[in-house]
Amino acid sequence: MQQTVTYCERYFEFEDAVTVNQENIEYLKTYLHDNDYVVKNFNMGYKMRRSILMSCCGGLIMGLLLLALCGLSLWYIPLIAFIIITGALAAFLISLQKFKLTEAEKNQVEVNQGINEQIEALKSREEMLVRQKDEYYKGLQEKNLCAIPLEYMANAAQIKTYIENGEAETIEDAVAIFEQQLLMQEMSSIMTQQAPAPAVDNKERFGDPLEIIKQNKKAKKKSLFKK
Repeated sequence: MQQTVTYCERYFEFEDAVTVNQENIEYLKTYLHDNDYVVKNFNMGYKMRRSILMSCCGGLIMGLLLLALCGLSLWYIPLIAFIIITGALAAFLISLQKFKLTEAEKNQVEVNQGINEQIEALKSREEMLVRQKDEYYKGLQEKNLCAIPLEYMANAAQIKTYIENGEAETIEDAVAIFEQQLLMQEMSSIMTQQAPAPAVDNKERFGDPLEIIKQNKKAKKKSLFKK
């Protein structure tokens, strides 16, 4: 039985690795965004209105300064200056915001490419882990090293206690006792409500994928420079 527990623990090392790998993939997907998301998040309309307001303030300040210097007799000079400065500032600030939006769109494209590369690498790793897990379990079955059904392998240590305390004489009897207790737990769980799982900081678990993208970009630039 102890040998069975040991084999089960090794099997679930593969299982846990696959689960963590899948969680990492789902976490990376949260960084993938289309162009509509970038535009909406950039909030171009608000920034254009702010740019126009700032331009009007700049033109008004300059117009008032010229009005103080030229006097009311030359009122048209401050007015012309206000129109020109306001227009020039508005054109500059709006162009600047459009440039920033374009850069944000380009950056998201690069982020999407980098994230997809990381996801593909994780998918390849998952295929390898699943293959290793299946081959390991197949080997257990062929060599008759594990008498516990696959769905109960995670509870092998608990099943072992039934033999240790004398409740069961064989692994099959221990599995039957476990199934009975499992049924009782399922029935009692209907009457209770489980507390929500605590929030998990995936960035702390898996790291910052954007930092990986930055490092890859730096590495590419260094390789080009060396050439």
